[in-house]
Amino acid sequence: MFEILSLFPVWQLWLVAALLLFALEVITPGFILACFGLGALLAIPAALLEWSWLVQIICFCVGSLVALWLLQPLMCRWFASHDAKTGMDALIGRHVFVTETIPTGDAGGRVAVDGDSWRAISHSSQDLPVGQEVRIVGYKSVILEVEPVHH
Repeated sequence: MFEILSLFPVWQLWLVAALLLFALEVITPGFILACFGLGALLAIPAALLEWSWLVQIICFCVGSLVALWLLQPLMCRWFASHDAKTGMDALIGRHVFVTETIPTGDAGGRVAVDGDSWRAISHSSQDLPVGQEVRIVGYKSVILEVEPVHH
């Protein structure tokens, strides 16, 4: 595995780590992973200057801690004041379509959300067939809770 990593410049690995952390922030609350993504971005100049791994890790840690200490509370306050939903909370209220029948109970089926397939359950008294429009009303872990939309 380390042979594969040696094919890329170290700064690119830090960039990939930062982008991955920013992408994962979308499904997690609290603006935590984005702070670590900023730390990874701050390690890139150290990598470009070919400083040691230790210095790069220190840049990452210091950048992440400063972002957690300063930026995270500010962003949480801003999101709260603007009633902005992030992560899984942003899905609540969305209308989506069933892609795999959702039986009554906790067996679960699947829905399509922006081209992605999510496991979903419904507490409706009837099965929800493929193509049925549903509204996301909540979630448990990464399983969406939906209800049928009645037109």
